[in-house]
Amino acid sequence: MKQQAQKKRSAFTLIEIMVATVIMIILVGLVIQITSEVLKVWNRSSGKLAANAEARIALDLITQDLETAVFRSNGKQWLRVDAPAASGGQYGNQTVALKLFSPALDRDQSLPGDLCAIGYHLEYGPAYDGASDNVYALYRMLKSPEVTFVEYMGSKGETAQDSLTGASPGWDKADIVVESNYLAGNIIDFKVLLYVEDTATGTSRLLNANSDLELLSESFYYGGTTGAGLIDDNLLYSEVILSVISDEGLRLLQRYEDVGGPFEQYTSPDDIVRLHAESYSRRVNFVARPL
Repeated sequence: MKQQAQKKRSAFTLIEIMVATVIMIILVGLVIQITSEVLKVWNRSSGKLAANAEARIALDLITQDLETAVFRSNGKQWLRVDAPAASGGQYGNQTVALKLFSPALDRDQSLPGDLCAIGYHLEYGPAYDGASDNVYALYRMLKSPEVTFVEYMGSKGETAQDSLTGASPGWDKADIVVESNYLAGNIIDFKVLLYVEDTATGTSRLLNANSDLELLSESFYYGGTTGAGLIDDNLLYSEVILSVISDEGLRLLQRYEDVGGPFEQYTSPDDIVRLHAESYSRRVNFVARPL
């Protein structure tokens, strides 16, 4: 009888089991909630890091192309910045299209020749055939030296090198914005500001921006004949600016487009960009001088 009483006293009561169960449920709930928040932060951070990494790669390529850009005094265009060239999305009316000739460092060096036709364009649309969502993406067209010589600089490309515009063969947006030319995603803004030597003052002068330095005001080109936008001063350097938005910010911009206007606390796309985007800029010196 004594041993049976001791056994009964050593067992858990129903109340103790219920209390332990409640504590366990609370602890498990807290762990699940903390884990969920950590995963959300991780997903946001990893997406942001991936977008920023792509932007840095794009910035490196643009820098290399501009630093090695070729200029010649033969009456034809060798560099062109089209601005503004709207991407087509809710945000992106400050973007540009960049076109130039350069011995691209990433060309196929097993082929003869070195001068390549290069074009950049920012576009809002499906990143690949069959994609359901539109994204902001920067595209880079790179033509081989042989194609560049025959179609862009030879007899077939006389008009193209005269203007470097979409009206000329090979330089249209449709030629640049193709799936195989995809360079980087989540780029919502792409600017190339050109600085020239002001011979009157001996200082640098900004060309293609208005007084508030926000909106690019017009297109500029180096080489060619006289006309609006012709650069007749020495190019000194350029400032390349890329704005990258996080995946969450991109979803909010897509939501803004879906609802057709403001929602929640976002009264304009600028509000979303201010909270969810970062800008990277780099000064690029023009090493080459006209031949």
